Amino acid sequence: MSFQIKKSELFIRIISSIIMIFIATLLIGAGGMLFEISLILLSIFFVWEILGFEDETKYYRKLLAFSFAILFAIYLWLDPIISFIIFSMFLLFYKFIVKPNNFNKRAVYLIIILFSLGAMSSLRTDIGLIQTLWVISCVVASDVGGYFFGRSFGGPKLWSKISPKKTWSGILGGWFLAFLITYLFVYYFDQITYIYLYWSVFIAISSQVGDLYESALKRSAGIKDSSNLIPGHGGFLDRFDGMIGCLLYTSPSPRD
Repeated sequence: MSFQIKKSELFIRIISSIIMIFIATLLIGAGGMLFEISLILLSIFFVWEILGFEDETKYYRKLLAFSFAILFAIYLWLDPIISFIIFSMFLLFYKFIVKPNNFNKRAVYLIIILFSLGAMSSLRTDIGLIQTLWVISCVVASDVGGYFFGRSFGGPKLWSKISPKKTWSGILGGWFLAFLITYLFVYYFDQITYIYLYWSVFIAISSQVGDLYESALKRSAGIKDSSNLIPGHGGFLDRFDGMIGCLLYTSPSPRD
């Protein structure tokens, strides 16, 4: 019976993954306004999940999630300075009206999300499709490599208090697979040069840091998943935590 349940959960997880990959491929390939709108919509889910970590924030959950999306749209399309002013008001409201636990950690994460989504927009629009696919591939490789190397080799835990399943073998496996994926990009795409092999390891590290930070937030809130919006995967933050961490590392440059 337990095996059947696990098999069913794996099937749901695979189907959800296929659907997410299909949608992401279409949006990234399209780029432009459609891609930026998808990032704005994604920001709603991110903030909605963060605000759902505690019961006392649920009254303001939709209001703040949509407010964040509006200020992010201003960041992308109008004036980043205006968006920073609105964001400051957003954080003040969150601190003094909502009064969440661990405000500092959550405020930092909200700031990281704002800049990371801005970085993704700049990466796709100003730098290029191939470079965007390379960054995403490194993050996925880091996650997949970490899982399979960790399960295969085990060994000392990385930080059991925050993420009990993560091991040093998994961390190193993530670096290795990101490096290997980058080598394939170097071989097949002129836009990716050998210097990217060096940067691939930093992409993997920043992705893993993003994963750990989100895990720490969830553990402090006493929850396992950020939500149940994605069948078999948990929430959007559970799927994009590594991407959020790595995109901050790419240093966004808002367009005028």
